[in-house]
Amino acid sequence: MKVIVVGAGTSGLAAVHALKKKGADVTCLESTSSAGGRIFSRQKNGYIFDCGAQFFFKYYYTYFQLCAELGLIDDLVSVPFRAAIPNAKDHRLTVAQASINPKDLWNTRAELLKFRGVPFKALLQLVPLLPTILKRYKDLHFTDFERMLDLDDESLADFTLRQCGRDALEHVFQPVASTMTLGEPEEIGAGYGLALLWYCVNGLWTLKHGIGSASARMAERYGDCIKLNTPAKRIVIDNGKVKGVETMDGLMEADRVICTVTAPTALKLMPDLPDTLKGPLAMARYSACCHVMFALYNRLLPESWYAVALPRKFGSTMAGFTDAYIKSPYYTPTGGGMVSCFTFGRHGFELNAKGDEEVKKILIKDLQHWVPSMPDEPYFTEICRFDEAVCTAGPGLLKAMLNMKRNHYQDVKGLYLAGEYMYMPSVEGATLSGLDAAKAALR
Repeated sequence: MKVIVVGAGTSGLAAVHALKKKGADVTCLESTSSAGGRIFSRQKNGYIFDCGAQFFFKYYYTYFQLCAELGLIDDLVSVPFRAAIPNAKDHRLTVAQASINPKDLWNTRAELLKFRGVPFKALLQLVPLLPTILKRYKDLHFTDFERMLDLDDESLADFTLRQCGRDALEHVFQPVASTMTLGEPEEIGAGYGLALLWYCVNGLWTLKHGIGSASARMAERYGDCIKLNTPAKRIVIDNGKVKGVETMDGLMEADRVICTVTAPTALKLMPDLPDTLKGPLAMARYSACCHVMFALYNRLLPESWYAVALPRKFGSTMAGFTDAYIKSPYYTPTGGGMVSCFTFGRHGFELNAKGDEEVKKILIKDLQHWVPSMPDEPYFTEICRFDEAVCTAGPGLLKAMLNMKRNHYQDVKGLYLAGEYMYMPSVEGATLSGLDAAKAALR
């Protein structure tokens, strides 16, 4: 059986891994010069840059099992998630441990009492929502989300305004939603938004040599079947059955094709898809991000701080920024800082159209507003641009995908879809979708 996997991102590499374990004849086509998709790391002058995804959540059981199979389980480390938010009066940053662990809360009780990042009115507005969260936290699951589909009919913004109020939206849910998806709460389904909040407060993890370590390990292990700089021009479908993939060198025939690219790209590669597949894919929307990373001689944030979340009402181009020195001792030289700035919403699209020097000046000025010690000239700068950064899972997408997977997944014989949009968008969802596709193709 000949299988072609289109795309060597998280889903594609997971599919290749599963197929190779079973001895399948696999070729993976990747349009760029490296594998990994939106989970990759770069190293330069003693600094590690996580260019796309920044961390894993505690409940990424599928991805962690994959890390174990790759011999990386001992490289997984937890990240102390102490996040600061500016207060509304003078924009002064105050920090708190983002956790629901009673031990963490007790150990940081003095810090919590001083925290002023969320106005008291916003906290009061959250009180009516707490019983729902406590009662339904098990429903807020990235890959097993059927029990919360009643929350998929409206946006996170509409849900929060109806259940809580404007202050809760602007000071709690919007910063969380925007830092995690780089989109706006109006673009995100309510169930997905609540799940993001729940996952956040349960802990963050990374790989101590860079979050892209697993992708790099798979790319090295399966390099013989991954064809880099080989874009697919079209996935060929004839009479309801897949025939193969057309590239610059002609048609590559295959018995099975697993398409793991983003939903908009999948639609371009397969214009003749039946409406049962085309409709759900067309619902998937993506945020944009101009990700600007500054290597610094000194740490920007105080000791043990990791992130700053910026409510949009303050007018920043960023949803937030982090200092990666805290992830592990390997990320920066001793005493150094590695600051990642995450532009979001319309800012992501606008900055992606500007030159590197202009983007650099805008982001340094923005950082200096919040942390005046940010130097005018960093040690060096790295910029990664994503026109399709994160699938925002708008209202109705989860229902549409679930219906498609249950009733129409094989409407084109031999074609299997995989990507983060198949579940709640996440590293876990992307990984599981690739494994699902490989399993179905083998079956």
